[in-house]
Amino acid sequence: MKKLMYLISAIAGAVGFSTAANADISVSGSGSLAVVNDGADATTDAYNASGVAFALSTTTSNGMGISMSMGISEASDDGDLNVTGGDAVTFSTGGATIVIGGVGTVGAGTGNVGGVNGDYVDIATVAGAAVNDIAVTSGDGFTLSTAMGGATVTIGYVADSVALGNAGDSEMNLTNATSTAAGATLSMPMGAMTTTVGFANADTTTESETSVGGSVSLAAGAGTLTVGMNQSALTDGAGGTSTAMGATYAMSLDADTSLSVGFNNTKDETNNNTTTEINLSRSLGGGASVFIDVENVSGDGANTGTAFALGSSFSF
Repeated sequence: MKKLMYLISAIAGAVGFSTAANADISVSGSGSLAVVNDGADATTDAYNASGVAFALSTTTSNGMGISMSMGISEASDDGDLNVTGGDAVTFSTGGATIVIGGVGTVGAGTGNVGGVNGDYVDIATVAGAAVNDIAVTSGDGFTLSTAMGGATVTIGYVADSVALGNAGDSEMNLTNATSTAAGATLSMPMGAMTTTVGFANADTTTESETSVGGSVSLAAGAGTLTVGMNQSALTDGAGGTSTAMGATYAMSLDADTSLSVGFNNTKDETNNNTTTEINLSRSLGGGASVFIDVENVSGDGANTGTAFALGSSFSF
């Protein structure tokens, strides 16, 4: 880590980057490995992944914060070196945060809860066929988040979806984009509960779809319970109305061990799937931990069944 930071500092000085006290470049790393069993086709595989994350920030003379981030990762399931981020700039001032560039569609999927597993279980082909995503879930645009009393309000607009479902490409089409989206969320504490509601609308040359939903989180027993519901009006694929309902419960078993359980039912015009997830993880200290993920999918579709991942993750 120290050698990497020295190298970054040397490169920054060589190309003339400012080393003023109000600017900061930080680097962190992560890695993981796991054995994944796919209950849909009865295969067991071993995977590993690693990545480096860069965070860049500075503060102007009037106190406005400006930041960007980028990551480089490699996963053995595709063998490719992947670059993420680097396509959005975040401005923070006066209690407001503005992001310009690659953003997710604000409000899309609000209330669709139940996922607690990590990425390794997603490698398995066990998956529900029912869909809930609207046509544009991300792209190039902007988001604005600010506090209003005790509530947090976020609005967003995707001006150019680039490729449906993908992040931005640092080039925003402002004049003749054919796939756009807009949405908003409101999150507010209500006593011991926190309530979040959201709405989004997506338009393409052939589709106009909406998503509306909400969730409630509250302390329950030794953990936190979150319940939610989302309803989306879809025109692509099966079309019609898609409804997702779910819940998660997360708790600490001791100072180093945590358990999370999730449940989700998603039903569209053609398919009805129920997903149950369990995550058990334990810290080993020094940034290392071990985990077990279990996912069961039932209902319609050829890839239903049970998958699990057993592995370890590290942070540097």
